[in-house]
Amino acid sequence: MNLSERQLRLFVTTAALGNISRASEALHISQPALTRAIAVFESQMGASLFLRTTRRVVLTPEGEAFLPTAKRLLEDLAEAGRMFAPQGLGIKGQVTVAVGSSFGSIVLPGAIAAFQAAYPGVRLRVVDDNSEGIARKVRLADVDLGIGSAVGDVDALACRRLLTAPLGLLAPPAHFDITDADAQGVPRLPLLRESADTSIMQLLRMHGSALLAPMSQGVEVSSLAIQLALAEAGVGVAVLSALGASHPLARGMRFVPLQPQVERELFVMRRRDRPPSLAARAFEDAVVRHLPQAALRPEVTLSA
Repeated sequence: MNLSERQLRLFVTTAALGNISRASEALHISQPALTRAIAVFESQMGASLFLRTTRRVVLTPEGEAFLPTAKRLLEDLAEAGRMFAPQGLGIKGQVTVAVGSSFGSIVLPGAIAAFQAAYPGVRLRVVDDNSEGIARKVRLADVDLGIGSAVGDVDALACRRLLTAPLGLLAPPAHFDITDADAQGVPRLPLLRESADTSIMQLLRMHGSALLAPMSQGVEVSSLAIQLALAEAGVGVAVLSALGASHPLARGMRFVPLQPQVERELFVMRRRDRPPSLAARAFEDAVVRHLPQAALRPEVTLSA
């Protein structure tokens, strides 16, 4: 037996008002149409639900017995509608996302603010890691989503590209005068370096960059904020992507892309074999919607 929400609403409204004329007005349909719909519903149910008089309709014993069930079904349908509503007011749950420090400090704050305003019933948990760690956490289902470069074993992951950012040199002009020759790999300047397992270092090794040798002598830093602070203090020149160079701490510094160009791609990643929850899908969409509003350097190219 297939009962529709419309049939349930016609039945409950007519039972509540006890009058075909008033019920048809409340339901915005004609009296003949309501009478026919009730007759079809009763035939489908296999029982008479109403007794009709000249002025009123009253429930039969079968109608009285069915009324609580009909009300409960309508309430359940309404709750389901709120849960799946596009505006997200009914979506609940928790989303855990792993993200790198660049995207996490530059794009994510605005995306989270917009998401929480639209989905107040969803709890967020943000985990900081490098790209290899992010992919591993997604692969092991430790997090719902990961935002980073596709590093390591990502065959089991669905990767949606968000942006592309070239690597380059970053330093304040007051301390270092970065030239195009420096960006071509001439080791004239002291270079800061990241830990070996970061996406930046893996990209430089993959392209056989001439910067690797001078970088090996520089101060190793695993935090973007500390790296930018050291560059600001004149300790060394940072080698990072245009995304990292978009950090507020990098304002006023000069960014020169490497030549030949080396690009970092950033993805939002999830397990292929696990459909995302409504909350996770909504968060991913919120990140994509916020990207054009983020204060990114012009060298960053958006993909999503």
